Amino acid sequence: MRKRDEGEKRRVRRRLLGWLQNLVIVLLLISTVALVTETGVLKLTAQLGSTGQGQAALEQLTAYTAAAKPLCMVLTPEVGVHGAIMYDADALELAYERYSTTLAEALGSSGEPEQVSEEQWQAALHGPGVYFDYYGDFQLSILAIWLGTQTSGEASGHTARRFCLAIEDESVSLYYIRERGEGGIYRCATAVPAAELSGRISESMPNGAEYNFEQDEPFGSIDPYMVLLGEDVRLESASAVNSLHTADTDAIMSKLGMNSYLALSYPESDGGTVKIEGDSTLRLGMDGELRYSRRVPADDETARLSPSDAIELARQLVSDTAGSCAGDAELWLSYIYFDRETQYYTLCFDYVLAGVPVSISGREHAAEVSIYGSSVVEATMLFRAYELGDGLETPYPCRIAATLVQSQGGGEPRLCYVDGADGLSAEWRIV
Repeated sequence: MRKRDEGEKRRVRRRLLGWLQNLVIVLLLISTVALVTETGVLKLTAQLGSTGQGQAALEQLTAYTAAAKPLCMVLTPEVGVHGAIMYDADALELAYERYSTTLAEALGSSGEPEQVSEEQWQAALHGPGVYFDYYGDFQLSILAIWLGTQTSGEASGHTARRFCLAIEDESVSLYYIRERGEGGIYRCATAVPAAELSGRISESMPNGAEYNFEQDEPFGSIDPYMVLLGEDVRLESASAVNSLHTADTDAIMSKLGMNSYLALSYPESDGGTVKIEGDSTLRLGMDGELRYSRRVPADDETARLSPSDAIELARQLVSDTAGSCAGDAELWLSYIYFDRETQYYTLCFDYVLAGVPVSISGREHAAEVSIYGSSVVEATMLFRAYELGDGLETPYPCRIAATLVQSQGGGEPRLCYVDGADGLSAEWRIV
């Protein structure tokens, strides 16, 4: 009887010990959730719904930040007299601040687009007005949202890279070229006052710039809308380093919706690190490349984001991760595509340094984000920190670069910072 009583007591003690262990686990989980909240995972969910947490979170997306801005503007106060603004971040920012509200008004008041000839487009560029080149093809409705307005009608669904606000008689017309889809050049009437725009443009200083098509002897195999400056270009010298080594890995995981406290981690043979948490996998390479993927359930029917929400979701993710470690550079949207068959968005970003795009040798883009439903399901980013120096670089003048490109078969020459094995240098690339 005594042995039976002692055995029963031991069983009670084991049950009590098991209960206490479960209580400790529960308390640890509660503590972890509290820590996760502080580090931003739940906050990210509320802002973006980036890990598939439902439509309610998406409805909180009420403000949008421009994911790209023009990298070339041309002010034309008189017929054939131009002042081009390029390769200077401060000058571009000032010019865009001055004329972006006018572009917003033009987009917001634009009438139905009518297709026009290339001769009409070139006449608009040659005459008084403002030209914007974003170096990327964006939907007009998205551009309008970035500028704090909205556009409707057929034009809202068109994409364009190049725009011109042309002063024609007593009115201002919005011209743009469609480079994707059916293509073509279009013009929309706007409610922008011609006198007000003309008055501001008249204050601009011409600098001898020309479009290629305006030259007495245009480069036949070069983009006709390449802007040729009348003076040599001087860029600040710069350097680049791998910035993933110094990045806050826990913060990056938080932005990706991963819990760093629950993740499994193991090293790879090349020195990189892999972290796995739930359906998400994160690879941090020694070369500065981050790769993220999340398994999408076969029955996932999460509501698809609108293009503007998809851009904002990707922009915030890229800005808060690789963009926060970029030094003097920024990551700007350069491409967006929606695959109707797979229902995936693909968004690509590239570094811009001092108003000049950065081309990374061996890579098409610095960052690429894939979105399915309301979630980021794949992301690849190269973490680089760029620092401007005290020296100056003088690349080939525009006309020499155009001559060289034409001798190689033609295309569109674009001045870039090239990030390669030998460091960072200013060079012309064909795009």
